[in-house]
Amino acid sequence: MVDQSELAIATSRTQNPIPFLIELLFNLLSQIITISTIKLTSQPVSSND
Repeated sequence: MVDQSELAIATSRTQNPIPFLIELLFNLLSQIITISTIKLTSQPVSSND
């Protein structure tokens, strides 16, 4: 019974890769946002000496 449910999950995952792609894109987007915020915060905010 457990093996059948696992097999069904595996087959549905291979037949429907869209949620996996969405998760991949979301992870990539969050990494880009993190990197851009780090770059923005590392730069001086105001340079009016």
